[in-house]
Amino acid sequence: MKIREHICPTCKGTGFPAVKQPVQANHKIYPAKCTSCGGKGKIADKD
Repeated sequence: MKIREHICPTCKGTGFPAVKQPVQANHKIYPAKCTSCGGKGKIADKD
């Protein structure tokens, strides 16, 4: 049986939600894992 998955629409498959980065150089914001997919980037389809 093949597991069917689709790309998470919340994070668009990256595993992390989009975050606006600061303008200053050498400053980067690292977001937490996506809550919809748990950081995997894909969600299993329910049969």
